[in-house]
Formats: sequence, structure tokens, C-alpha cells
Amino acid sequence: MNLTTIEVSPAEAAAKLREYERQLASERTVEDEAIARAYRCAKRGLPIVRLSEVFTAGGFFDSGLPRLAICRADAQTCTVSLERGYGSTGRWGLVFGADGYPNNRGALVGTYTVRVTVPAPEQWQSGMWSGTTSVPLVPPQHRPRRARMRRFHVLWEVEEWRRVPPRDPALLRHIRGDLWSVVATWDLTDLERAVLAGTR
Repeated sequence: MNLTTIEVSPAEAAAKLREYERQLASERTVEDEAIARAYRCAKRGLPIVRLSEVFTAGGFFDSGLPRLAICRADAQTCTVSLERGYGSTGRWGLVFGADGYPNNRGALVGTYTVRVTVPAPEQWQSGMWSGTTSVPLVPPQHRPRRARMRRFHVLWEVEEWRRVPPRDPALLRHIRGDLWSVVATWDLTDLERAVLAGTR
């Protein structure tokens, strides 16, 4: 899976982070805190992505369902629902729910859901409006502690919108709005995929 990232070198991130931390010491805004969080991730060498751009670049199946999915890292299944766009923006919503939680009431990142806004592809006029697939397992070397797993999400390329384990997922952490840091990427082995296919 190819991810389009926002390029920030660790050195540039460290310099910018110092500026924002000085500002945060005297006057805190939500935006300043989010920017500082993003620079902390970049300083650690973590790539930063805009999720809407990743999904737009990922494309759609002929059925109208997206070729990518995102879900909480501790979920076993992921359901996507398509929401019709409003007004003249021409943008639609993809709502990804963990283990049967499809409703998110407008939040970008809810307790069990993630909403991604994308331009409406032509396939949505007559395509499918929902689908379910398996969430990939996070391998031990990348897996957060059990108590922290719900704060992380897995992004992956969907082979089919049915319960088929994917091949090359990424572990993400939400920064704010449409910005996410890429914590880790890996490839599932054929053995791991076979076990997941038989247990989920």
C-alpha cells in the first residue's frame, strides 16, 4: 500500500516544535496543541498522512466500495457505510465501524467509528452502500499494550469486501481532524492470514 505523506524532516519538526511549545506555555489553543502533536510525531520520524487524500488516492471497486479500510486496532471486523454528500460540495462520507458499530453521528473519529470525506466516485450512483471485512491482526512487535489498543487504528488495502485478511496494513494514531501519524507498517504472512481467515 502506498501512502501519500506530508514531508517534514525530524530536524525541521524539532525546530517548529520548540516554537509551538514556547507558544503553548503562554497561550494554548486547540490548533496549537494539534500542530505540536503532529511535529512531535514528525520529530520521531513518523510519517504524517491526511486520511481523506489516502482514501481518494486508494480508489474504489466497481461496486462503489473503497479499496482501503480503517478501523480500531482492537476490532475483529470492519463495516463501511457510504453517506450521500450534502449541498454543492460533491463530497461524500465513508463511515467505518468496528465490530458492528456503524453509527457515528457526524464525528470524524468516534469511540467505535471513523468518518472519511472523499469526492463521490461515479460508481456510487448504482453501487453497493455497505460492506464488511476482517481487521488485520497487529503483530507483537508493533502491538500497543492492551489498555492502549483502542487509541490506535489499522489502515489496510481491502482485497474483497468480505472477511478476507489483508496483506500489508499500517498502524495509525489520530492527531486531529484529518491528520494521522503512521506508527508502523508490516506484511502479514500467508500463515497469519490463514489463521485469521479461519478464526474470524
